[in-house]
Amino acid sequence: MAESTTVGDILALVQDGRIALMAGDTYAARQCFRQVLDLDPEHVDALIGMAGTMRAYREKREYLLRALSVDPSSAEARAILAQVEAHMAAGEVLAPGGVQVREPERGLSRAAPPLAEFASAAAQTETRYCCNHPRRETGLRCTSCDRPICADCARQAAVGQLCPECARSRRPVNYQVSAGSLALSGVIALAYGLFASIVAGVALGMTGFFGLYLAIIFGPMAGELLVRMLERVNRKRGRSVQIVVGIGYGLGIAPFLLIFFNIGLAIFSIAALATAVTRLR
Repeated sequence: MAESTTVGDILALVQDGRIALMAGDTYAARQCFRQVLDLDPEHVDALIGMAGTMRAYREKREYLLRALSVDPSSAEARAILAQVEAHMAAGEVLAPGGVQVREPERGLSRAAPPLAEFASAAAQTETRYCCNHPRRETGLRCTSCDRPICADCARQAAVGQLCPECARSRRPVNYQVSAGSLALSGVIALAYGLFASIVAGVALGMTGFFGLYLAIIFGPMAGELLVRMLERVNRKRGRSVQIVVGIGYGLGIAPFLLIFFNIGLAIFSIAALATAVTRLR
């Protein structure tokens, strides 16, 4: 029963995506097709639909090749791929308004290739307003979802400017950090800093002046060990993780460093913290 419901949901999402794509709403279409691919990564119609939502010909080609790897006999994917490769061969990088897939007309066979439409020049010159700031006129568009965006919303990428939503969705998974992930990273760094400061403080205090050399050697190793622990548990990176880990580790070492201060422990702590924060970029 759950299986039939899932299949029905997929068919409805594909249909909604095609309708949105035909209406020119590439953002809504992309969300529909992405949900389908989350349920079934090898759904041919969703892969072809995703190709239609992309403005970069290179990305269109990637989705179409994925569709053909699943179903090499798909005439629809081959027809659109031929058009995309023709534009790429001509040196073009972005489609003027994105390829839109049209359903075959009644009476035509299912294998009949769909038409690829491009936005007209007149449509591109009309006044548009930022999707996030309705009062701001703009001539910029997101190269992925094709929505108008202002300069404040634009995020630079290899394929051009992206809207904030598309920029976030393109980030690698280990850079998509939630509040829970940050809290976990902070707790691990705090506990590790407390433990490392106690062990290092005792060990360095027993070695005297030679402890300075040990601090320089083992400080970076301690920072690397902290990164390995975080990667095993959390696998998150980025500026927010760097800040939280830095604060957590600093709070962990602060009590022991203040009570039993020595220069070796200070060097050890700074080296460990610098190594961990740098590796978490």
